[in-house]
Amino acid sequence: MKTLRLTICVAVFTLAAFCAFAQTNPYPEENEEYAYSETVKYQGQKPIINDFINAYFGEESEDELNGYLSDLWHRYLKNEPLDKTEKVTVDAKNGFASFEKVYPPDEYDTEGSRTLVEMCYWNSSDGNHKIFAESVQIFQGSRAIETEFSGLVFGIYNNTTHKITYVTQYVMGIDVKTGMENLGVIVDKGEYFLTNHETDERKPITEEQYDNWWNEYPVVTYSLPRVGKDITAVINNRPEGKKEIVVKWNGLRFDVQQ
Repeated sequence: MKTLRLTICVAVFTLAAFCAFAQTNPYPEENEEYAYSETVKYQGQKPIINDFINAYFGEESEDELNGYLSDLWHRYLKNEPLDKTEKVTVDAKNGFASFEKVYPPDEYDTEGSRTLVEMCYWNSSDGNHKIFAESVQIFQGSRAIETEFSGLVFGIYNNTTHKITYVTQYVMGIDVKTGMENLGVIVDKGEYFLTNHETDERKPITEEQYDNWWNEYPVVTYSLPRVGKDITAVINNRPEGKKEIVVKWNGLRFDVQQ
């Protein structure tokens, strides 16, 4: 009888602990059915920046940028010579790494371009998670441009399960507004228009304004912290100049104040 009571007590306690964890886990995204997770392998007591990068580049990627970065990372680890247009920086003490690739001007791209990728991680205040972040910034000449690779990706690492779940910047609370999210340009019957996708309003513009649209369109880039946990967002390509916004870490996610 005592054994039965003990078994029941343990079961009740375990269930209560599980329910409490489910209610207090600040990152329910890692338990979602379609969440993309993988195990972070490491040696020692806890993972370091190299381990998070290895996990991120672990599987062969069909993504053009990540495929290149994975190759660059593994050449760096093997101490193979890098091209003079390539640079890898690893600051293990601060949990930070960066990759840079410069494409010099040529007959196809007279301005040249530069890709800067930063990665880092830090501890969440809940005591059971670490946050991994990747930022991709792409510049053509001195102008920031937006591509399918631009922006932020986050990974929520669970200290208990050793799994990392990747989420978007919006899940982590980052949505910096430029004020032009709903605007675009179109050509209709040979005429050029600035259009509002939300209201369907149109404003006639010149062909030159149409051609320069992407040069003047504000693009947000993000610089990750080498020290600390706050991220610096920069709204580029504004007529009045760049605008910096410090995206503050609140212990669990980010707060954007514009």
